[in-house]
Amino acid sequence: MRKIFILCVFFISSFCAEPEFAHIYDFKLNKDERASVEIKELGYENDVQNFDFYWTLFDNTNMIVHTKFRKYPRQFVMSLRRNLNWYSQTLIPDYTNPNIDRARLVFEFKDFSRGIATFRVYIEDRDSRLEVKFLDPKNMNNIQNTN
Repeated sequence: MRKIFILCVFFISSFCAEPEFAHIYDFKLNKDERASVEIKELGYENDVQNFDFYWTLFDNTNMIVHTKFRKYPRQFVMSLRRNLNWYSQTLIPDYTNPNIDRARLVFEFKDFSRGIATFRVYIEDRDSRLEVKFLDPKNMNNIQNTN
């Protein structure tokens, strides 16, 4: 019975995989300081889309974050507790295999210290269909460009 249980656990865990992120970048922002991620889909270079964001209020564990992608504004309450510190945005949907072949952005609230919030942006792009630039206001001389 024990061998069957171990075999089942091994079989099930072989299908579980962690997402592989093509790009990861950390932003450190003051209140109302705006940052952006510039996204170009390869083959459609004339169509540049930006994921813009900034934060406005923090109260020990919760933060109000404003984002805008494809001209659609959103407001989130992100928290450092109970797994409420991240948000996922689909960048390029794929309707044949939507959970596997999509390109997405994961936005994570990492930390808050001395009036500066730390956000980490992950880009999942398995098929390398995106060109990504991280437009960091603290580091505008050295724009992080990743292909």
